[in-house]
Amino acid sequence: MVNFRASSLIKSPANVLTVSRMLLSFPLVWIAPLSSAFYVFYTLAGVTDMLDGPVARRTGTMSREGAMLDSIADVVFLAAALVALFPMLKERCPDWGLWPILVAAALRCGAYGVGLYKYRRFTPYHTRINKLTGAALFCAPYLLPFWQNTEVLWVVLCTVACISAGEELLMQLLSRRYDPDTQSVFDLKRRGFYV
Repeated sequence: MVNFRASSLIKSPANVLTVSRMLLSFPLVWIAPLSSAFYVFYTLAGVTDMLDGPVARRTGTMSREGAMLDSIADVVFLAAALVALFPMLKERCPDWGLWPILVAAALRCGAYGVGLYKYRRFTPYHTRINKLTGAALFCAPYLLPFWQNTEVLWVVLCTVACISAGEELLMQLLSRRYDPDTQSVFDLKRRGFYV
């Protein structure tokens, strides 16, 4: 079980960055979407996400606690951004657009549910496709003002999100041991984690 202590959070510069991502995420819910203030908070939160891993490696402060905190901060950031952008996305979303979001959400919740059942804890993977999905979702608000055909953007984002969530669910079902740094479903067998 991961035990978060305030003293250990403050000692690690990477964890300070991760916690700051959560703090920067909350104002997104109340700021007008795609306004200058929104982009300032959104960009700063995204930069902390890009920096916390390299800072942890450089300072030698990598830990399971830090990896778990990073995953929680990612969920908080994504949730805040989605809440902020949802009214605008709902207007621009194609008629069929809600279904892929529900599929991706169901697959992701299923993956976390299986992980919780098998390992008695929150078990997100830091896979390549999850990182690609995170990068694509992060870039989307910057593209929205310039992208005329939002249906194409929607298809790309939803496809990547569904593949990512599906792979994570498959990994949870097939794994016999949890390691958040497993890169893909193919990596399970190579590392001997395959059921």
